[in-house]
Amino acid sequence: MLDHVVVVVDSLNIDGGTAKVALGSAIGLANAGVPVTVFAASGRPGPELLACENLRIVSTEQPDVLKAGNKIAAAVRGIWNRRAYDAMTALLATLDPSRTIVHVHCWTKALSSSVVASAVRAKFPVVQTVHEYFNACPTGCFYLHREREICTLKPLSLRCVLTDCDSRSYAVKLYRVARQWVTHRFGKIPGGIHEYFTVSEFSRRVVEPFLPVARRMHAIGNPVEVAREPRVPASRNRAFAFVGRLSAEKGPTLLAEAARIAGVDVVFIGDGPERAAIERANPAATITGWLDPAGVAARVREARCVVVPSMWYETFGLVVLEAAACGIPAIVPLETAPSDLIVPGETGLAFPRADTERLADALRVMSDDATVERMGLAAYTAYWADPPTMAAHVDRLLAAYGDVMGDVATKPVFVAAS
Repeated sequence: MLDHVVVVVDSLNIDGGTAKVALGSAIGLANAGVPVTVFAASGRPGPELLACENLRIVSTEQPDVLKAGNKIAAAVRGIWNRRAYDAMTALLATLDPSRTIVHVHCWTKALSSSVVASAVRAKFPVVQTVHEYFNACPTGCFYLHREREICTLKPLSLRCVLTDCDSRSYAVKLYRVARQWVTHRFGKIPGGIHEYFTVSEFSRRVVEPFLPVARRMHAIGNPVEVAREPRVPASRNRAFAFVGRLSAEKGPTLLAEAARIAGVDVVFIGDGPERAAIERANPAATITGWLDPAGVAARVREARCVVVPSMWYETFGLVVLEAAACGIPAIVPLETAPSDLIVPGETGLAFPRADTERLADALRVMSDDATVERMGLAAYTAYWADPPTMAAHVDRLLAAYGDVMGDVATKPVFVAAS
């Protein structure tokens, strides 16, 4: 029987999609009657966490390693966080391993894999949601930032180690390589993880070859919290929209060029290092800068179509579902997870990754009012036929936890793979 869930997340702040899902699901589980402890390193809890009566917080109060002042000390902590190990060990000493699940969401920014090692050594069942690819790839993304290409090298091979692929510097890459070696050798990842939760079929295909063959994998998509409103007539809107950080791997400049070629309006909802490149590629493009969630939602409702031109292996594609909930279709690359979230030709279009001309063709297709209206209606209908609400997400988590606890009951001592 499940009595407690320990949710492991680097930050108590919602500073990205992973933290949003981890903290949101922690609240959802607590509200469903499951006692939850959120175990984190950095950030301050928001009012939603503090107001949740069935939830407690344990924090080591340490910053993101890449934002710490002393870089050497931060690197050592990022490779093996002894304080986090001790804090997790102390927490688990108060809990029963036969009635508790440790659910890991992220550890690479502050906690390190030491927290997983602590849980495995104390014989607690550990599950992990694969939000990124750090179980295999040192940089977590299988992407060569210099060449702007997908990486096909064997992780931690000599060629991998010698390749300068990190978005920051080769020194950071070497730090990540050291962290990865320690994670595999001492951190009990991936061998010590009991079961894996993948957020898309695409991400499962990418990561599965690097996981122990005996591990079970559950498909549990991310929740989407949007209120149902009347469908937006997409054909009345003019601009195609990009949502998110304007960084090279997300392909905003590709979209800017394709929009210029196709002669369509485009708006970038966000900001980032590619802003100047976007402005050079398409001087007519609109860049809103960062907006609050309400502002983003309002802008999405004004879009004709959302475009996710990612150059790397996204694991999910939240904006595609948020747009579909409004009646806005999407254009996505074939070789990334958002392609799982559309039916090509029915609720959106797919194009070959990094192909500017084919993306421009897709923009032209969506410039037809009848086409975009038909796909917008289909996207809206499909979304609301089975909306991925937090309640549905929690139900799937509890079912998966039940499978794990059943294994624990029949095999109480879990021995991690070496």
